[in-house]
Amino acid sequence: MKRLKKVAITTGDKNGIGFEILAKALSQISISFKKNNLVFFIYRYKFQNETQPQFFDLIDKTYSRFTFSSREEAAAFLKARGKNLPDNVLIDLALKTSEAEWVKDAAIACKNKEFTSLVTGPLSKTISSKLSHKPLGHTGIFRHLFPSKKLFMSFIGKDFNIVLATDHIPLAQVETHLKKDNFKFIIQAAKNLQSLLKSKKKIAVLGFNPHAGENGLIGNTEKILFASKLPKNFEGPLVPDAAFLKKNWARYSLYVCLYHDQGLIPFKMHHGQDSGVHLTLGLPFIRTSVDHGTAFDLFNKNIANPTSMVEAINLNLKLIGVF
Repeated sequence: MKRLKKVAITTGDKNGIGFEILAKALSQISISFKKNNLVFFIYRYKFQNETQPQFFDLIDKTYSRFTFSSREEAAAFLKARGKNLPDNVLIDLALKTSEAEWVKDAAIACKNKEFTSLVTGPLSKTISSKLSHKPLGHTGIFRHLFPSKKLFMSFIGKDFNIVLATDHIPLAQVETHLKKDNFKFIIQAAKNLQSLLKSKKKIAVLGFNPHAGENGLIGNTEKILFASKLPKNFEGPLVPDAAFLKKNWARYSLYVCLYHDQGLIPFKMHHGQDSGVHLTLGLPFIRTSVDHGTAFDLFNKNIANPTSMVEAINLNLKLIGVF
């Protein structure tokens, strides 16, 4: 039997929509232990079954759920049972630790090859910042765990894809950050994403200033960043306010955006909050995520849309070779 694939899924803030959208997503994604050689590991709050029992019922209609209080306990169970498991087994980790600790634990397990890949639900920066090193969000957690890796946020959508050269830093620091030899790393990350997507179309690189600098009339950032010719199959600097016109979507594998909102405003304006997948580039494993937040106002109302979680799980499975 091939090495069993183990995909960890963290459900994010316990009072957000993470567990609801996961339950709804799993009801649409039937994974066979024997056919797909894969088991899901769910990280969730220990008492979630008391606050949201209806969503456990939804999961249990599709999967045979086994609940444990630690990843190690679950791993021992799988090892002892071997092939003698239900065809639709699912491992349920009921935990009292913080939601940010779940992300750390799952990422370390991925690093140590105990998990194959990771899917994350929405995690508030309030929760992540309570860790000792006070990271802002998932990417901050990963940067602390993998300090030697160059990590970039990318977003995969139905109509176009983006990768961010910088993310959670003040706008006043973006230009300096790009000039500190970081531009070459985002170019390589864009190549890697193009390869993952199996696309041969061009890669668009946006300019930094309005009108992409107008040949130095509106700032010289473009002249500095693009002093060396872009690699073959890259195109830029593109004028930012025209780059995302619909006629351009089919031309490019992806857009390289130089700061957070330059990419995420058009991406979310078009794809909305119910579609799209966040993929972290540069990690030694595949990590996908929903591209929306915790939506505390929708907690336990049974109206949250699971589409982004469905897409995040499906993309993850595709990238690790399940289908």
